[in-house]
Amino acid sequence: MRSIVILTLFSSVLVTAQAQDKDVRGGTCEQTKMQYDHYCSKKGDPTKDDIYSTANIACNNAKRNMAAACDGSSETDMPYGFDQNGSPVTDPI
Repeated sequence: MRSIVILTLFSSVLVTAQAQDKDVRGGTCEQTKMQYDHYCSKKGDPTKDDIYSTANIACNNAKRNMAAACDGSSETDMPYGFDQNGSPVTDPI
């Protein structure tokens, strides 16, 4: 009986620790959903023709932020980089 109680307590602590492990570098789940709406769907966005929006870099990073904050799956953000003509480059380093 004692081991069942200890196991239950341990599992609840473990679940709580995993829930706190979510990456919120881009904000909370709700905030990252707003980022996704802004950069990916561009609903009523006056800056929809902005280079960061048209390059899809911001949208992809918003998707990563949303996945990290809401699901706990974290990936590295794609770096922002542009050539001399203002076109996005895939590897700015």
